[in-house]
Amino acid sequence: MLTCLDISKYRGFHQYKLDGIARVTLFVGKNNSGKTSVLECAHFLASGGDPDVLAAAASRRNEVVQLKGDEPAFVDVSHLFNGHEVLPGSDFSITGSNGFVPIKVTAVALHEAGPPEEFFAFSGSMRPAFALKIEGGRLRADSKDHGKPASRTVFLSAEGAMLIDHRRSPRRFIGDVRTEGPPVVFISPDSLPSVPLGGMWNLILRDKRENEVKEAMRILAPSLEDIVFQTSEFAPRISSTQASVLVSFKNDVRRVPLGSMGDGMRRLLFLSMSLIHVRKGLLLVDEIDTGLHHSVMADMWKLVVKTAKTYGIQVLATTHSLDCMRGLADFVKQNPEDSDLVAVHRVDCNADQTVVFPGPQVVTAAEQEIEMRG
Repeated sequence: MLTCLDISKYRGFHQYKLDGIARVTLFVGKNNSGKTSVLECAHFLASGGDPDVLAAAASRRNEVVQLKGDEPAFVDVSHLFNGHEVLPGSDFSITGSNGFVPIKVTAVALHEAGPPEEFFAFSGSMRPAFALKIEGGRLRADSKDHGKPASRTVFLSAEGAMLIDHRRSPRRFIGDVRTEGPPVVFISPDSLPSVPLGGMWNLILRDKRENEVKEAMRILAPSLEDIVFQTSEFAPRISSTQASVLVSFKNDVRRVPLGSMGDGMRRLLFLSMSLIHVRKGLLLVDEIDTGLHHSVMADMWKLVVKTAKTYGIQVLATTHSLDCMRGLADFVKQNPEDSDLVAVHRVDCNADQTVVFPGPQVVTAAEQEIEMRG
């Protein structure tokens, strides 16, 4: 479990330390304080230095460059660096505790990166000008260099852009990315998880755990009876990350699309499925309370904390909501035996470390109306 995190020169952070990260940690703070950046750093570290994680982080924030015509879109990685600028010599690093291998990302001149021509044979007008060197993390178990310090090279244009989706374009990095390590899922505020829902549901069916998902959904809809995923044959326009989901309720004559039930139902479905998918892994949820009414916050936290405790999951989440924090305090007050599993961290990228509120202090702060968000 990640208990400490040191961030150097990533996005808005210059040098920043998080100590006392719990099994379930809620990050709070003002707008643009760095809450989402903390989740991105944990994701990149847990991925073992996967370049696609950096691309996904930029893509979620719409840090993209769309060229003219039919050329592919690119992500602009300059915003990952402190000061929003990437030049040869720019770098950032992320270090964690308990076996997470430190990772350093450095921009290097093209002659230090190796021959890029074959990787950009079909990239149109965007040509490689320099590169990112990713050192640390993990290599694939089947790599010929497995066991050696990991090193990958990602080619960039003069503007600091790299391809969003290497599956539709030539590969843009050299070096094998890890496939081992703990499972990790990142859920963004739009409720789209970083793992295709259909694949997650298939694993849930295989392990006969669909009833756990239904019980979670009944937090919002007590009369829910069933959840069904449509096949691509009947929902051809649905992406593999989303999915076409139907739900049924007692006394209903037909199933209805999940999307017609509001954001809260969709959010809770993705949250409960992801908790099952990341057994002994890491779940990252940006704005965990999205779409959920304040009256169900304590029940939502009960689902998250109890599942994390039972299946060895670590959950890192963010919120702007006072109701979300009060819901967590209500859960801790009702379940004092689990108070050591919970913490709230106030994030401020202008400081040098988070302000930590362990579980019992979360209850005290809520009762005394102390503002934990800063």
